[in-house]
Amino acid sequence: MKRAGLAIVFIPILAATGFASAPSSGDPRLDRAIEKANSEWGVAMKAGETASIAAPYLDDAVFVGPDGSCARGKAAIEAMYRERFTKRGEALATRIEPHRVAVDGALAYEWGYGEVTTMAEGKPATRGGPYLTVWARQPDGDWKILRNVVLP
Repeated sequence: MKRAGLAIVFIPILAATGFASAPSSGDPRLDRAIEKANSEWGVAMKAGETASIAAPYLDDAVFVGPDGSCARGKAAIEAMYRERFTKRGEALATRIEPHRVAVDGALAYEWGYGEVTTMAEGKPATRGGPYLTVWARQPDGDWKILRNVVLP
């Protein structure tokens, strides 16, 4: 009974934050990197903090947007987000639902669903869809984002 009570309390807290923990990959450092990047992304999107959004990316990472546009390199990814904030403003709400994580050697694949709500024409507008993030293990054992693809 105690576990059911905890679930009833914990699940609404996750829903309120807009972030659910990814399933375990079996690599604690990867799990922490994913959780940190996803939770900090939501906070940074609401605050317009582009450096925080770009922090988990490798210097030569590639971000592919839902329209097929690409930002190549950490600096370009940060600039892309800066431009989005200029056009659309900061996020009113965010949500990431990681579905799975699979590790294959020095690469890991995280996929799930994400969305962002911003103001558009004076009204809240939500955009979202599936995503795939490819993580690369670094020589020191840390994990960084190599590719991030947001699908329409």
